[in-house]
Amino acid sequence: MRRVCLSLLLAVVLGGEVMAQEVVKGKAVPLQADQITIGTRRISIFGIDAPDPDQDRECRFNGQAFGCFSNARRFLAAMLDLGEVTCTDTGKKNYVQFAYMTCVINGKDIGEEMVKAGHALAFLPQSTKYVEFEKAAKAAKLGIWQTGVGFTIPWVWREFNSRPIDGP
Repeated sequence: MRRVCLSLLLAVVLGGEVMAQEVVKGKAVPLQADQITIGTRRISIFGIDAPDPDQDRECRFNGQAFGCFSNARRFLAAMLDLGEVTCTDTGKKNYVQFAYMTCVINGKDIGEEMVKAGHALAFLPQSTKYVEFEKAAKAAKLGIWQTGVGFTIPWVWREFNSRPIDGP
C-alpha cells in the first residue's frame, strides 16, 4: 500500500510520469580511473573519486613517482576485463553531463571494489556510501593508503587547479 501511494505521489509530482532509472549494459572500457564507456555512453561511477591523470606527476611513494592515476586506471581496466557491466543511473550528472551511475560486474559493485582496494576514495561531496570501505583500505594500507604514498585528495586537487570538483 505504501509503495502504491508513493508511486501515485511521484506521478502527481512529476506531471503524470513515473520516471524509470536508466540501465546501461555491455562491455566497458576505462575512460579515466573513475569513468567508463559502454559503447558510446560515457559514465562517471557514482560515489567515488579516483586520482586524475595529471595527479601522476605529484603522487609519490617515498619521494619517487608512484602513478596514483595510472595504478587506479589499470585496476579498473582489469576489473572491466571480467565481463559485462551493468550500470544504473542515479539521476545525477557531472559538470560535463556524464551520468553518475552505480555499476556492477559479476555481482560486484565497481565503486566499492575500487575504494576497498585503495585506488579510489569515497567522494564525500557526493555521497558517504563508500566511507566504511575507505576506512578499511586505509587501515590495511592498500593502494594510495600505503605507508610512504603522498597524494592530494582528487576533488581538492581539482579545486586547487581551478577545475570543478565534480569534473572528469
